[in-house]
Amino acid sequence: MPKFSFNLENIEISKIKRNPDNPRGAFVRDNDENFQYLKRSIKEFGLLVPIVVRRSKEKDTYILLDGERRYWALKELGIKITPAHIINQEIDADTGKTLMFHVHTNRVQWNAYQQCKAIEPIYEELKEKHNGNEINIAKELILLTGTNKRTINSRLSFLRWPEEIKNKVYNEKPELYYSVVEIENQIIVPASKNFPEYFEKVEINDVRRSLFNKYYEGIVHAAIEARKISPIVKSTRENMKMHKDALNTLKKLVMDASYSFDAAKEDFVAEYPIIEEDPIKSINKILTQFNKLNKLLENFDLQLLEYTKKSYRQKFIVLVAELQSFITRIQEVLEID
Repeated sequence: MPKFSFNLENIEISKIKRNPDNPRGAFVRDNDENFQYLKRSIKEFGLLVPIVVRRSKEKDTYILLDGERRYWALKELGIKITPAHIINQEIDADTGKTLMFHVHTNRVQWNAYQQCKAIEPIYEELKEKHNGNEINIAKELILLTGTNKRTINSRLSFLRWPEEIKNKVYNEKPELYYSVVEIENQIIVPASKNFPEYFEKVEINDVRRSLFNKYYEGIVHAAIEARKISPIVKSTRENMKMHKDALNTLKKLVMDASYSFDAAKEDFVAEYPIIEEDPIKSINKILTQFNKLNKLLENFDLQLLEYTKKSYRQKFIVLVAELQSFITRIQEVLEID
């Protein structure tokens, strides 16, 4: 990612063109409860944070890179001139997208589905460049966007889905982004590894479409419900009867549009109660372990780290990294900052 320099200037709003690559699209005003507040703030105090633009190929025009909500607020308020950071370098469309990605993920926070929409054209190019090798695709996306591996892998779990489903998320139901990711990670990935013979006969995207429609049509409601099926599709060949019944459950889920994840789990657990797992108990186990860890840390003199060996201090650095990673994952699932 190259370094950029900017000039701060006052420019005419009529010369600014909104960016067609901005993934917020129609949702920038329609579904933003803070938009009216932003307008009142600008009206009372003026624009406190300048927008960011790049020069267009057309003379005396600009393409918006950051500040779409502010742009629309200014237009609705009838304001003609706005302060703007103008990027000095000439950049192509892909560089503009990665710059937008950096701005919004590091400062303004695009939602997960908006990040996907922003990087999708780059993802398609990288797919061709790396012959679909997602390990190499992920490595390059991490370098381009400055995002961590966990986040990029989550975005790839969504981006590999059929175009029409991604468009439904982008344009109709953004809240189903996490449903797609949960289906992919909890059902599709383990099932494709465990039942390769099934996916030789059935298109993987047809399976995705069928499972997605359960959410889209309201048969399944919460994204996390896909986890009820995960233990089923992970059934190994060590128990051939269970493995066969697990495959039949997957087939029924795909073929029967009204068959819910709850019903599938109930049917399977009735035959194989060993796979039953109470999520509340799992959460309580985590809380118990964190309480134990907290008590250990309370009794540990952290100042001793100044005098301990480097290898011991490194263990605490690893501990902090693991805790931060765990917290990031929870925030992604719960969509909290």
